[in-house]
Amino acid sequence: MTGALIGLMQTARRLRGNKDGVGAVEFALIAPVLIILYMGSLEISVAMSVNKKLARASSTVADLITQEESVDKVYLTSMVNVVESVMTPFRSEGVRVKVTGIAINGAGNATASWSWQDNGSRPYSAGSTQTLPADLAIPNTFLVRTEVEFDHKLLLVLPGVSDIDIRTLKMAKTYHLRQRMGNSVTCSNC
Repeated sequence: MTGALIGLMQTARRLRGNKDGVGAVEFALIAPVLIILYMGSLEISVAMSVNKKLARASSTVADLITQEESVDKVYLTSMVNVVESVMTPFRSEGVRVKVTGIAINGAGNATASWSWQDNGSRPYSAGSTQTLPADLAIPNTFLVRTEVEFDHKLLLVLPGVSDIDIRTLKMAKTYHLRQRMGNSVTCSNC
């Protein structure tokens, strides 16, 4: 019995002094954390890029509409293609577009003159009160508001799991712009 105990103690001394494989063990402990940090930073940078493109798409639509004195549903429907072009290379089947013409009366109260949504409906009824940032509510003016929403699907987080809702980021951008010609932008069939 003492011989076995002595052999066990000698083996323990040899293992305690042996440094082979320490780097592999340290790597095995640190690698998962580093991989998660890398994937997270990639997801954040892609989401920031999508957010910038969404803001650019919203401002581009407002810019194009405010260059016109009058628009119609056909013209507004073409704005969906504009948004999809700006959002390239990101998948744009989750894009939703709303455009509203807002008249601000002499008292500074904003009401919807017309509105259009990409599904063909009216998101705001004519004459409905609209809330604007205080610095935009200038009496006797007109604004075009574009609202673009996008569901960004995350690339790397849990790729095989479909039951988890954190795989989609719901992003939205709103942009207000004044008309460039005339006193307002009208919509003939909105």
